[in-house]
Amino acid sequence: MNLHSHYIPIFALVGLLMSCASEGPLGPVEPVLPAVTPAYRTEVAPMFGVQFPSHFDAPHYDDRAQLGRVLFHDRMLSQNGAVSCNSCHIQSHGFAEPKALSQGLRQELTERNASHLANPGTQFAYFWDGRANDLTTQVTMPVENHVEMGFRSLESLVDRLRELDYYAPLFDEAYGDPQPSVDRIQDALSTFLECMVTCRSKADEALAEAMPEVWSPWSVLNGEIELNGLNSLERQGFELFHGNAQCASCHGGPHFNGWGLDFADIGLDESPSIAGQQSLNSGGFFGGWGPTAMKVPSLKNVALTAPYMHDGRFATLDEVLDHYSHGIQDVPALDFRLRDWNNASTGLDNGLVIDPLFPVIETGEAPPVRMNFSNEERLALKAFLHSLTDYAFVQDERFSNPFTQTP
Repeated sequence: MNLHSHYIPIFALVGLLMSCASEGPLGPVEPVLPAVTPAYRTEVAPMFGVQFPSHFDAPHYDDRAQLGRVLFHDRMLSQNGAVSCNSCHIQSHGFAEPKALSQGLRQELTERNASHLANPGTQFAYFWDGRANDLTTQVTMPVENHVEMGFRSLESLVDRLRELDYYAPLFDEAYGDPQPSVDRIQDALSTFLECMVTCRSKADEALAEAMPEVWSPWSVLNGEIELNGLNSLERQGFELFHGNAQCASCHGGPHFNGWGLDFADIGLDESPSIAGQQSLNSGGFFGGWGPTAMKVPSLKNVALTAPYMHDGRFATLDEVLDHYSHGIQDVPALDFRLRDWNNASTGLDNGLVIDPLFPVIETGEAPPVRMNFSNEERLALKAFLHSLTDYAFVQDERFSNPFTQTP
């Protein structure tokens, strides 16, 4: 027996593992960026209501967005260099992650499913429980979360960035000063996120052509305008979504996200546990107040963002449709829009009071709504939801990972 023929591959394997470890997640890798900083603004129809902030015209705005791109994808923003924002918000999945719960820097699981990123600059509350009211605050909260990225303080992150040579020129280009700071990190990250405009799907283009100035789905339902860019099944799905299926009562607006400020308890569990959930003291202007209510997410790119719901319990869109078709549970805090008031024990003449801004049912009981979608309706709704996929967005190099590029 030739012992060398057996031992040499083992030594080679050990050497390979050691070389991989030296270049692994615990060490920095410099980003590869374009020689000329691209323009990060995406022009869209006024109907979408994408308003870039007043500082868009500030000097070096695009340089700030590019710095934000590097920060977003850099694993060194976690305490042990293991995860980045991109670890849980993957571009090919609509900046979501195809897991029910995400793994943090030490492989512990997060409490909730990673929300996908779709026009975050148009929203007014962030996270499933709405605990952040603005994007600047939101972007660094995961950095200090002990499960997610694990820094004890944002000042510790500033110290880390000072040690990484590739950040000094990026901060200098963006702010005229090579020194990082908490404010600059938050500004750069939020600038990058507000540039994540996804309005180029098949449905988006059809809607922008039909109603370029003002969002008016009712004009489609009334036959005043036509969605020529969608096929017949997709148009049927759009009409169901905004009509009998009542999806738009929560997922309203051109981003299908309740205008970025809605919350609802959708009756997922007969006896829901509220442990660990935040009380919604802000947001939820159209209903859904209380500790079991969750933020209404955007449905842009929804076909790419499985699994679904705040805990990732539904693996497919079919399971989501099953829930809304016949699976809504009669929980005490169920959103009023998901109750069947045509079969209420008391009616409007018997004391049912609905405040138009903050709906509160003072008297009366109604069972959960049962849509009981037909096969044709399910196919139509799914066709429309798939038409919301913005392939240009999920392939846009401006938002891609610069640490995986080649020179």
